[in-house]
Amino acid sequence: MKTVDDLGDIASNVLTFNSYRASEVVAEREFYADRIRLGKNFVAVSTKKGMLFCPSRFAGYKWNTMEKHLAFEYKSGSVTTPRITSVLGISHENRVKMEDEYLNLCAELQIEPSAKQRSYWVVQLNDQTKAEPRLKTGASSGFPDDVYPGARYPEGAVKKVTVNAYERNPKARKACIEHYGTACIVCGIDFQVTYGTIGQGFIHVHHLYPIALRDEEYEVDPINDMQPVCPNCHAMLHRSDPPFTIDDLRDLVAAVK
Repeated sequence: MKTVDDLGDIASNVLTFNSYRASEVVAEREFYADRIRLGKNFVAVSTKKGMLFCPSRFAGYKWNTMEKHLAFEYKSGSVTTPRITSVLGISHENRVKMEDEYLNLCAELQIEPSAKQRSYWVVQLNDQTKAEPRLKTGASSGFPDDVYPGARYPEGAVKKVTVNAYERNPKARKACIEHYGTACIVCGIDFQVTYGTIGQGFIHVHHLYPIALRDEEYEVDPINDMQPVCPNCHAMLHRSDPPFTIDDLRDLVAAVK
């Protein structure tokens, strides 16, 4: 996983992390509470509604999500702590006021904080800071590919059809494959090599930025926006919402070999 580049990256991670607190998904609420309880070094962002806390190991990796945080076992505070300090230009310190705010949060969550000695970076955002939580695409685990003309789908599947309208654009798909080939960009499988003639030309195409988050008028660039992936890797990319990056998944595959 890549580390954050600027204050906007850190602030966006803080907002994403704190969005889990009131999530409708139990696992996300539990993830939030556990990381608050066990954290040692926190980024503390002052907002109109109060302080938002985020542990350094979540705040320090670029475009982080719960799924990414859980998937990368090697993430380390020894990486994120100095990076956050470098980006913010301040050191994390033991701060009595922030500790009191933290303990109040734990009391609200009805959790018992760890016995660790905690420290904090305190951040005040301004109007120039570009920060927003990771917006979910709303896609279910898997990949939003195969919606076929004439098939019947339940109400509420409109977003998947919209995604599919982009991904199944034959001209965009053709241009993507002509540029990259038909081997999976993540694991390298070539279906023709593995399965013979029935695998010729078979491959999925994946959008590097979720289409559901694009403007409706967006025109897909098949070279810069799309890459060929096998169905398995495509499904794994979408195990996070927003999806893992291609580099993220390559790192995960390499880590288990």
